[in-house]
Amino acid sequence: MKYERKTQSEEETVAFGSAFGKLLEEGDVVALQGDLGAGKTHFVQGIAQGMGICAPVVSPTFTILNYYDGPVPLQHFDFYRLEREEELEALGFADYLGSGVTVIEWSEKFPERLPAGAVIVTIEKLDDLTRIFKLHFQGNSWQKREKEVSALCF
Repeated sequence: MKYERKTQSEEETVAFGSAFGKLLEEGDVVALQGDLGAGKTHFVQGIAQGMGICAPVVSPTFTILNYYDGPVPLQHFDFYRLEREEELEALGFADYLGSGVTVIEWSEKFPERLPAGAVIVTIEKLDDLTRIFKLHFQGNSWQKREKEVSALCF
């Protein structure tokens, strides 16, 4: 399944993330791709809100991983500063998959490490405010949620 959604402000990006976050389930992996300033962190802030997480969400660029406790935990990775796949091993990356919801910024750095059912979200920056979100869903777990996803991507 492939869908697109346009947002025209940071607030719309967060709101879209929030609506998307309400659809996420234990074990889901969301792989974010896009240039610097594309809105990845704003989207994750919305995801956290939609998942019922009240803590402020910040980019894990320097920490590599931020963990947010909630009804379903959110594991927010940022691969930007990682150079080698071995660094993922040192972080215990594989141990996080399958529990909570895992969101990965700069996932394109290690595409072979993404699980088969990961949702690939490519964010294209059109101008200072406008973004196009291209969502590519893989795996059977998303088929049962297709109606909800299509309602988000009008």
